[in-house]
Amino acid sequence: MNTRGNQRYFQTKEKIEAVFLELLKEKDISKISVSEICRLAGIHRTTFYGHFEDIYALMRSIVGEMYTQLLDFFIIDEKVWLPGGFLQLFEFIRENKDFFRSYLESYSQQSLAFQALPTVMEDNLKRLIREFDFATKEELYYHQTFFCEGLKAMIKLWISRDCAESPEEMCRILEKEYSPNRSFFAQ
Repeated sequence: MNTRGNQRYFQTKEKIEAVFLELLKEKDISKISVSEICRLAGIHRTTFYGHFEDIYALMRSIVGEMYTQLLDFFIIDEKVWLPGGFLQLFEFIRENKDFFRSYLESYSQQSLAFQALPTVMEDNLKRLIREFDFATKEELYYHQTFFCEGLKAMIKLWISRDCAESPEEMCRILEKEYSPNRSFFAQ
């Protein structure tokens, strides 16, 4: 039986996600139907709904998995590591540009998950508050929001240009834009 937690359940979930990601290469999320996913994945609609409430729940699930993976780019030996993290981020986005294009177009107004940072990042943020002379965690939150929204806009533009610049070039642009008079990433 295909119940939550068994191997067959996870294999079916992965198949649904793979079909969905392939469809995103061809069309907008609003044009993808559950029926189409089921037909291409070789499953019944009840199987799809046993995994996801709808197409947007499927997208949120994939986003959650990717968010966890992306955070891993920035944590090395329980320390926040920015230089390599941004390079890995841009490489990952380029490899998955169709997904990110659809995600950023469909969810462009979605708030960022700043409060969902893992403990190790929270601990390092407390250090950053001191090192960058933020008065409060709220001030850091505004700074982080400004930075993340700018980064999101930069990524959207890069994807709209079909990732013409290399990930290394994007890191150089980000570093220059973020801290033109000092090397923020050299820590």
